[in-house]
Amino acid sequence: MMMADTLYTMLARHLRGFEECDAPTLYRHFIDGKGTIEISRGKVNVFYPRRAHNPILRAVPWDQFPRVLPGLNNAELTLHFQ
Repeated sequence: MMMADTLYTMLARHLRGFEECDAPTLYRHFIDGKGTIEISRGKVNVFYPRRAHNPILRAVPWDQFPRVLPGLNNAELTLHFQ
């Protein structure tokens, strides 16, 4: 439980306007959503549909985060916002 709370806090720091939100609010607005994940040839593509909070996700400096997923044989992660 403590690990989850720490991860939500870390996520909130990167979401403009949601820095002080609690875990249930972050979950409702950003985690509990629809999307499509395609995995092929060492690549993981995540496609987000249009949602009201996607501009906030788009504004996160994703290029500063690792794009390789060690738990999936170093597959490359790419996020796509529609």
